[in-house]
Amino acid sequence: MKIVHIDEWTDFDTEAIADLALSVADEVYGNDSALFGQARLTELSHRLEKTLQANDASEGRRQLLGLLYRELGFSGDWQDYFAPGHCNLDAVLQNRRGIPVSLGIVLMQLGRDLGLQVHGICFPGHFLVCFIEAGQPVYVDPFNGEELSLHQVELLLRGALGNLATLSSHYLKPSSHWEIIERLLNVCKAALLRENRMTEALRCSELLLRMKPGDPLETRDRGFIYEQLECPQFAADDFEYFIEQCPDDPVADMLRLQLQTLDLRPRILH
Repeated sequence: MKIVHIDEWTDFDTEAIADLALSVADEVYGNDSALFGQARLTELSHRLEKTLQANDASEGRRQLLGLLYRELGFSGDWQDYFAPGHCNLDAVLQNRRGIPVSLGIVLMQLGRDLGLQVHGICFPGHFLVCFIEAGQPVYVDPFNGEELSLHQVELLLRGALGNLATLSSHYLKPSSHWEIIERLLNVCKAALLRENRMTEALRCSELLLRMKPGDPLETRDRGFIYEQLECPQFAADDFEYFIEQCPDDPVADMLRLQLQTLDLRPRILH
């Protein structure tokens, strides 16, 4: 097991994508997520190695998808799509339910363990996985394990960006591990905020700011979380930083008013 300390100095692309995601889960959720998650992943990888017998990359991909999604039952959860547990890789491995980015990380890691050439794509609105076979890309929806044609990929793009969006190579570039972990953290933070789990959402925000120190938008978001956690001075500091860095942003005017409502008087403890 390897827990990776994540910050701006982390060499993301030299680390296994699953180790990075499990390190995030460990820091955000605790409960030895990395330890248990790595054990589950290792067991799953060994099972795949013993079961799959493929002569080429294409057959290896088909067998991997068949075993993972049809036999083992990994799938997306439409009924409770934004459940925070779907962003916790340990919980995803245990419950076999997730969202595109978390299931995509599992698929990427297992594919690489089997020697397949595979990468992730932070596609607008829907994370994708791409296998390279005989130099050609094969796009897979990690939510259900189905292969996607370019026409289907373009429909996903239009669903996210509108009917006038046109698919281009720009949208299909391989994403770095840094980009994938940033996406995982942003989705995780949003899911936790929906359930008012502010302490864990703050951990996501802090991790994002370790990855991109001084980012004004993330600092602003952390300020909103601090406000909900009744930490007005920390919230004020973050709001003031955002206003200083982005004075012309429409949100800055709102935050100037918000600062006037914060109670910054020292609290007396009895």
